[in-house]
Amino acid sequence: MVDNFEIYKVELNLPNLIVTPQGSTLHFLYSNVQTESNNLLRLFQSPEIKNVIIDLSKVDYLDSIIINSIIRLLQHARQTGRHSVFCNACDNMQNILQSIKLGTLWPLLDSQEEAIHYISMNS
Repeated sequence: MVDNFEIYKVELNLPNLIVTPQGSTLHFLYSNVQTESNNLLRLFQSPEIKNVIIDLSKVDYLDSIIINSIIRLLQHARQTGRHSVFCNACDNMQNILQSIKLGTLWPLLDSQEEAIHYISMNS
């Protein structure tokens, strides 16, 4: 675990940053979501971190505030030539990702192990 995050469980498995959202904004203060999102983005700027994996195993729904925070991180990865993927999405989360077109922009893999393998083969 890295730092003291509440909204996201954050793990370093270098060169990968694994981010696991813990719930929707309804469960947290909006200001905490914004603060953690900014801290997560700063952490991802570390030169030893090359990829980000968004593990959706703890959620079956995410609201637009959390999704926008994740998109910001994924877009930063893309803009800096890093790789990013989703993994462990339940059926409902898969439908959400598809309906907002995120499922077409970033790969969705079945497990964290598959995500790590996919990124290592495509880096």
